[in-house]
Amino acid sequence: MENSQAPVGRRTASTCGWRAVFLPQLNRQSLSVYGSEIAVEKECIRQLQSGVWVIHPFSPIRSYYIMCMVAITFLNLIGIPMEIAFLDGYSGVGWEGFNVFSDTLFLMDVALNFRMGIISEDSEVAILDIKKIRVIYLKSWFIPDVIAAFPIGYILLIAELQSHSDTSTSGSKASRMVRILMFVRIISLVRLLRVSRLVRFFNEVEKVSNANLEYVQLFFRILSLFMMMFLLCHWNGCIQYFVPMLEEFPSDCWVRQEKLMNATVGEKYSFGVFRALSHMIQISYGSNESPTNEVELWVVMTSMLSGALMYTVLVANAAAIITNVDQAAKAYKDKMNHLDDYMTFLKLPNDLRLRIQKYYGARYGGRWFDEKNFLISVSSALREFQLEVFQEDDVIFHQNAPGDRMFFIEHGQVLVETDSFSQELADGDYFGETCLMTKGKRLATVQALTTCQLFSLSSDRFQMVLQGFPDIRRDMEKFLQQDKEYVLHL
Repeated sequence: MENSQAPVGRRTASTCGWRAVFLPQLNRQSLSVYGSEIAVEKECIRQLQSGVWVIHPFSPIRSYYIMCMVAITFLNLIGIPMEIAFLDGYSGVGWEGFNVFSDTLFLMDVALNFRMGIISEDSEVAILDIKKIRVIYLKSWFIPDVIAAFPIGYILLIAELQSHSDTSTSGSKASRMVRILMFVRIISLVRLLRVSRLVRFFNEVEKVSNANLEYVQLFFRILSLFMMMFLLCHWNGCIQYFVPMLEEFPSDCWVRQEKLMNATVGEKYSFGVFRALSHMIQISYGSNESPTNEVELWVVMTSMLSGALMYTVLVANAAAIITNVDQAAKAYKDKMNHLDDYMTFLKLPNDLRLRIQKYYGARYGGRWFDEKNFLISVSSALREFQLEVFQEDDVIFHQNAPGDRMFFIEHGQVLVETDSFSQELADGDYFGETCLMTKGKRLATVQALTTCQLFSLSSDRFQMVLQGFPDIRRDMEKFLQQDKEYVLHL
């Protein structure tokens, strides 16, 4: 008996119609997580068999949705402070429409999170159970998301419409509505909590990106760092103008000193950002004079402190990126350079060089590790397993050859053949165990159909492992005795 498991029926996402957009797509990230195309197909089948509507973390619609939400969130984090600080309650129909659209989208996002599959940090299996997703979300980000998604845009729209209607009837009511409108705009600062969504969206983009994993992670880390720096400078610039506005522009404030009372929004914003950057990089106060009152003094000190923290974060992240940028990949490249030099010295044919390079690529996956040091820390039973790699069309063993090992398929496909029998095996299957129990010859020929990663277990080590599991040993011996006729048929 060269195998004991039948291959799982293959079913691709393309056969599922419109539901395919909710199933995991085949890309580098999904292959990195699940290991092979067959494993991704099995994940599609698992989701379909669950019988509930869930968006898989690696589905196409999830990828596009996250990218859209990154753009919307970033626009919100730029526009909300500008609206509060510089637009003086006259944001226009376009911006009000965008506010209402954004609030609606974030409310929908809260609802959709109860149907979003989750890739847990300590597991490679996506959580697709609705109850588990609900519990995890309620315990983690539900409350911050609800607060950040509070529909301030609707309230502002209603308040502005009411303000316009009261202007034509009563001056006292109009002034009261203006104060209420200003209070609501200040309360709308809670929408800046959406910055947490931006960070989480960036983390999810790294997970679902169909690109070189290491480089895309590095790119998004750098991009997210610079975006946070930009938002800090932007918010600081808006605060520089917003604080004097709350004081109704005293005569000694910097806005009056720079003669910006009747300036355009662009001029006000430019001076505010210039003043903020001057504080943050500590080159000046950003105006002709030092702070003229206590409020301005505290704003300047806070701005300087935020600049110092920005420098600290920038230096710390840059040092971490440079230090930890894929050391295993660097070691692998060094090993491959030495290998190329050695093959050139031996004057090996080009075809053989390419085959050897392909083998090392499949064997180590672009990263070099000292396996012996790692295996010391695992149990003695696990140390008995040896990782082996076979390339496409390699014959793993021939029929009637002496058998001294059995194999467990981690990734890939193999073909088991006898004179009257043929079967394909894939991830999770195993073969070659019969000869270990009977100490006989191979009953079939096994050939690799794709590049395969297999764990092998020799006869002596197999017996050693079974000593710790007497029940399994007894069941296997009983099974082999009862199935002699089946074995002879093979």
